[in-house]
Amino acid sequence: MGRKVRTKRTTVSRRRKKKSTSRFISVRIISFLVLLGLLVFSMGAAGYVIFFRTTIAHGAATEIDAVNIVFEEPYISIPELPSDIPPVRDSNLPMVAIIIDDMGYHKKIGNELLTLPMNLTFSFLAAAPFTPELEEKAFQTGRVVLLHQPMEPKSKEWDPGPGAFFVGQSKEEQKRLFSINLQAVPHAVGVNNHMGSLYTEDREAMDAFMQLVQEQGLFFVDSFTSADSKGLVAARAAGVPSARRHIFLDNVHSQDKICEQLKKLVHSAEENGWAIGIGHPNEATLAALTNCREKLLKRVHLVSAQELLIVLNKQ
Repeated sequence: MGRKVRTKRTTVSRRRKKKSTSRFISVRIISFLVLLGLLVFSMGAAGYVIFFRTTIAHGAATEIDAVNIVFEEPYISIPELPSDIPPVRDSNLPMVAIIIDDMGYHKKIGNELLTLPMNLTFSFLAAAPFTPELEEKAFQTGRVVLLHQPMEPKSKEWDPGPGAFFVGQSKEEQKRLFSINLQAVPHAVGVNNHMGSLYTEDREAMDAFMQLVQEQGLFFVDSFTSADSKGLVAARAAGVPSARRHIFLDNVHSQDKICEQLKKLVHSAEENGWAIGIGHPNEATLAALTNCREKLLKRVHLVSAQELLIVLNKQ
């Protein structure tokens, strides 16, 4: 009788231990999964904040296939309508050129921009992963292609990316980099600067750069990221056909805001005979160009940057 009682107690004790052990293991597994979930969520949230803070501030695209994106440096407060724009009239309507910078990192949006029934000009980053494909498509569809040459910004926080020109580089190194960049964008007929708020302010650096541009028979469009840019002065001294940007279209990624900037671009052209706007591959810019172009651009003659520079160079 006593043995049976002890056996029952032992069996009950073992069952309790098994239940306790199973419960402990379950709690451990659940705790581990919860901690893992929190870790993944925290990493995702941090990535989301960093990525979207950067894209909103610097005008980058948000496509999944846009790997290793090179962002724009922050736009500084500079006059949107330079006072030295020469009035030029070559047709009944004022001329407008719209350049889409940073091409090559945004495959889907890049393709959609290329299919728009508009005479846009496309500026490609040499090291971007989709530049070979999109640059060839741009050329085959009759679009004018530019090299988007990275240059040193004022803040070390912003990396201009591979193939960039820095103040103090040797002429030999810059000639090598420029050759590599042009090989990656073989259909380029002109060049404009990517970033470069520091570099373009240095007259000596810009003189050396313009010598390279002149040797290749290219024209230059100053993205005008600094009000103190020496781009036009250096270009004219080197005999390089040149002009500069008047309006950034997409500082704010909003279709309505970009349409307002397009309106400013049209107004500038109507006042001066011509104007240059610069935008970037993103959904808002694509939407604005799709939905606002007929209403606004019917008031101007939309030309390529090359056509515009040919007319300006005659003056």
